Amino acid sequence: MIEEKNLPSYYAVIPANVRYDKDISPNAKLLYGEITSLCNDKGYCWATNSYFMNLYNVSDRTIRNLLKQLSDKKYIKIEMLNNSKRLIYIEFTRAEKNFLPPRKKISGEAEKNFLHNNKINNKNEYIEEEVFDYDWLVD
Repeated sequence: MIEEKNLPSYYAVIPANVRYDKDISPNAKLLYGEITSLCNDKGYCWATNSYFMNLYNVSDRTIRNLLKQLSDKKYIKIEMLNNSKRLIYIEFTRAEKNFLPPRKKISGEAEKNFLHNNKINNKNEYIEEEVFDYDWLVD
């Protein structure tokens, strides 16, 4: 078993399309969450089957089956390097891309509200010039 002090402290993320997928097992969903947690550090997961086996106290065959479920559904991408090292990437679908807020152009009237850090409002008597150039807001 893996000692608690050696466990990663990142949050696991399981998006709705994975959580509610009836075609994969609950343990595959849990493994997906673990993979997302391990991807937080470098953008990919390099954990071995042995790591997952010890973490969840299951067999190698079970881990291979769970990884296959996730890979077949295109929730993860597995890349082999030199037949000795494996990298697992989270495959972002259209649903995950929707997590990002839409980029909107702010109207000129709303942009005026950002002009709060100027000489009039700044209480520091040593500042002679405006700290920021706001000309780019007026385009």
